[in-house]
This record gives sequence, structure tokens and C-alpha cells, in this order.
Amino acid sequence: MSIATRTTYLAKCDYPDCHMAYDFWASSTENAVENIIYEEEWLCLFTGDNEPRFFCPLHLRYDKYSPCLRSTVFYDSDNPDMQTSLPALNQYYEDMGVLQPLPRPDCESSILAVLGTREVMDD
Repeated sequence: MSIATRTTYLAKCDYPDCHMAYDFWASSTENAVENIIYEEEWLCLFTGDNEPRFFCPLHLRYDKYSPCLRSTVFYDSDNPDMQTSLPALNQYYEDMGVLQPLPRPDCESSILAVLGTREVMDD
């Protein structure tokens, strides 16, 4: 008898008490992180010790004037209206090489708190 096994990785939202799962399984941790970085409906920012933290669509800011139902608003260092209200949180965006969506204003401080922690991601 032979048995084939394959490990897959599923990212979960790091927002306190949320833990919504990203609906795409990846073959490695690196692939999971990369998928979320380029996903326009999820936010990925890295902690000071270079650990990724993921935030699902429930915590993102959407353009209420867009003709699309759910058009995410992305960070723009040249436009104050396209930044967070917390300069410390903006710094995490500056460190990213890829545009990332903004969080809802009421989620900013919780996301900043998560980024300040040194917890290891749950598998």
C-alpha cells in the first residue's frame, strides 16, 4: 500500500476575534503570503520582525463613491486622503513594495496593535 500526502497552507485573518480564512490553499507558506500580498481584497503587512499579518475584507476600507460594489481603497503616500489616520501604521505601508488596501478607520488601532505583537502565526 502507498499513501501520498500533501501539506497545504491556509492563511487566517489576524484581526482580534476574527480568524476568517482566506479561501485559497497554497503549497507553501511563501506561496500563501505571496497570494495574499497580491490579493486586492486582503491586506498583508509585516511586523517589525518580518512576520506577515493578514486582514480580511471585513476590516478594509471601500470607496463608497465607486460604481463597483466593493472597490477597495489603496494606500498612497502622496495623497493624505489615501492614508491611515495613524502615522505609525502608515510606516508599515511604506515598507511594502506592493500597493495594499487601507483598513477601515475603526480597525486601524487594532491592526496597529497586532503589527506590534511578536506572536507566531497559527498553522
